[in-house]
Amino acid sequence: MTIAIFSNFFNHHQKPLADELYKALGEDFTFVATEPMPDSFKKSGYSTFENTPYVLHAYENEKTKHRAVELSLTSDAVIHGAAPLLYIKERLALNKLTFRYAERMFKKSALQKFNPRTLWNQYKKHTVFKHKDCHMLCASAYTANDLHWIGAYPNKMYKWGYFTKTPNIDIESVLEEKRNSVFTILFVARLIDWKHPEMVILLAEELKKMGCSFEVKIVGSGDMKEELSNMIDRSDLGNCVKLLGNIENEQVLELMRTSHAFFFSSDRNEGWGAVANEAMANGCTLVASHEIGAVPYLIIPYKTGMVFQSKNLKQATAIMRKLIEDRELNSSLARNAFLSIRETWSPKNAATNLLGLSQNLLASKQNNIKTGPCSPAKPTKTNWYKTLVK
Repeated sequence: MTIAIFSNFFNHHQKPLADELYKALGEDFTFVATEPMPDSFKKSGYSTFENTPYVLHAYENEKTKHRAVELSLTSDAVIHGAAPLLYIKERLALNKLTFRYAERMFKKSALQKFNPRTLWNQYKKHTVFKHKDCHMLCASAYTANDLHWIGAYPNKMYKWGYFTKTPNIDIESVLEEKRNSVFTILFVARLIDWKHPEMVILLAEELKKMGCSFEVKIVGSGDMKEELSNMIDRSDLGNCVKLLGNIENEQVLELMRTSHAFFFSSDRNEGWGAVANEAMANGCTLVASHEIGAVPYLIIPYKTGMVFQSKNLKQATAIMRKLIEDRELNSSLARNAFLSIRETWSPKNAATNLLGLSQNLLASKQNNIKTGPCSPAKPTKTNWYKTLVK
């Protein structure tokens, strides 16, 4: 089987899955990058992976562009992400197996789905292909909601996401080492409005009033840094809340392993949220807003993590206090989360499932994947978490 992934540029978020596909297919797998990595990403420390054997830089010259077009037509399956439609237009006309992957369409506001211009644009981009051999890999639990609204990909949507590197750690040792240490809450994100970093400081303020013993570590930088610093000073939280700024990714992963809970407070603008995978894979209990794209797929409340209503400080505080007071529950959640990422939401399992789904579709067989990546994706109810939260 030959498979090609088309995306704008190759980065570390895509590498773990691509590596697994290359292990399985060798030279029959190609990742086609249709544009160079922006300088802003390079300056932020992103590796360009120049010598990766399976990456084809279609933008380099006419020869590589011609090869990219050839792959788009001859590959048994093509996965199309943030790349120009021209690479799959002729393929779809020939009705050849094509996957697209996307986060939710109406990310900024639920009202977008009532905007005629927005609907027309989405119709041209997605609905028009509803009768083709074109399928959607939903890189958000809310992608299916938006596509169902516009009548696209009927019975052809599958759970997907971002698949970060799965570390080889001894989860029991990780949990034991932090069993008796001060309960540490970790926040990692750009310090911007829709990430809602102010919530972790308000959370700390409430926990302090309740007499809880804890510390908060905030990693990241952004427009809200000064505002957050002022909030810490006004609430006299300097002894338990630390702004660490930007640090290397390996240090972040180590912080995840030594922290007890990862607080993830983004709103609906968070398409997926790969830090959720990383926190869970490193034994850090995820406490997350229900609007984050990854959360309905990755978290079963009280089993693999905890969920609060987006921007609901009272609910978030109650959950975090419970975890501080019940270390056994917190350890159980962290252990289950680690196993869920390693066994179900790992790059290796995603690659295996994608190959299996592709083979079944090419043979006109039914999809036999029941859970995890490539299992059927249905619209997620906006209040899905309420029936699960105790």
